[in-house]
Amino acid sequence: MAKDPIGGHVVVGIVPEDKVVNSQAVQLAARADVVLVEAGFEQESEGEGGDRTFELPYGQTELIREMVAANPKVVVAITSGGNVESTTWIDRVPAVLETWYAGQEAGQALAEILFGDINPSGHLPATFERKAEDNPTFANYYPEGDSKRVDYKEGIFVGYRGYEKNKVKPLFPFGYGLSYTTFRFANLKIESNDAGGEVQGVASFDVTNSGARKGAEVAQLYVTEDHPKVPRPEHELKGFQRIELSPGETKHVEIPLGARSFSYYDVGAKKWAIGSNRFTISVGDSVESLPLKTGVTLKPSGN
Repeated sequence: MAKDPIGGHVVVGIVPEDKVVNSQAVQLAARADVVLVEAGFEQESEGEGGDRTFELPYGQTELIREMVAANPKVVVAITSGGNVESTTWIDRVPAVLETWYAGQEAGQALAEILFGDINPSGHLPATFERKAEDNPTFANYYPEGDSKRVDYKEGIFVGYRGYEKNKVKPLFPFGYGLSYTTFRFANLKIESNDAGGEVQGVASFDVTNSGARKGAEVAQLYVTEDHPKVPRPEHELKGFQRIELSPGETKHVEIPLGARSFSYYDVGAKKWAIGSNRFTISVGDSVESLPLKTGVTLKPSGN
């Protein structure tokens, strides 16, 4: 996502089948102030009933690369339901927007973002890998041979949990997002109350808009068991909150914590259980950007 709204003229690049038209689009792009290339899929091409390719449809990657060669000021807007292969061009473009499937007002929304009329504030609900093979489910996604059986060997280590366990650096981490302003986190505190034998508490912290534009941040809270007795993720998302802030404004945020915030599912006992009493609470704007951390010790609750 661009940190500053664009100005000047915009050329909309699509993927024409005619190479002559494609060549004309590239020539036009070379004379433009800024180039917008819209890439991706039609919504009917992906859904629960089947899989689309990880690569962009025919000709789109080539068009992006040709546009970049003609003009380095290229914004790529991707329409898709998830990540796409972008490693051959993403380091050469200054801005990428994931627009998902935004419906009939997608063009209006995209224009408002690009020209700075509104400040984008979306954060990724999934991890974007560098290549398909990086995904924790890649090796177990399809049945082997003629079998119809799929073994989910990754267990609980799916999504961002799997990338951290496998020490794989993603392209964009879970929770990632940029806007036309910046934010600062501070003053993380944990207040706990074990009344009645139930673990409950509140994590509180401050979020400040440290930039010059009004915007919204999505604060995310993750829990880590310091010395788990069973395999557990490095971070587990346990709460989040969207905060709208004017330039220079600070808001105090509170996220509740209960027993389930610290629990894992004990398969043998068939219930949720807290394995130990030492945990780390981390707060930030993505699973890879957690500037606030503090330890918490739970009192024995009989679990």
